[in-house]
Amino acid sequence: MKAKTINLRAWMFLKAAPAALLLVYYWMCTREDFRPWYLYLQTAVFAAAGVLAACQIGYAKKREIFNEFARENLKTTDSICLKAAFALMVLAAALCVLTDFSGVIAGYAILTALLLLVLLRAVLFAVIDKKGMQGLC
Repeated sequence: MKAKTINLRAWMFLKAAPAALLLVYYWMCTREDFRPWYLYLQTAVFAAAGVLAACQIGYAKKREIFNEFARENLKTTDSICLKAAFALMVLAAALCVLTDFSGVIAGYAILTALLLLVLLRAVLFAVIDKKGMQGLC
């Protein structure tokens, strides 16, 4: 039986979905107004993020998704994203200082940075995977 292949570029963008759902969940939790049905919607969004992340982890453990070339591209991508993460977290800390250490702003800054990092990782991986390191220069 032939194993099904997966488009690695699409896989990397799919990994952004739980991060986006967590940002939506945080927004729902920090709203000023409250209605009882919000709790059900919040729980559904949080559960969807958890189930999606668990499915992605389970799928990746059961199958060999990345070949050697893709692993090297992923290492390069992760190296670049580590530097971007540092910059985004410094920006998040600066936002907290400038907004008088608001916990809500800190949460938004961290979750937005997380979503941006996941999207940056997917875009960089797609570019490197398609064009190699020459695509970045």
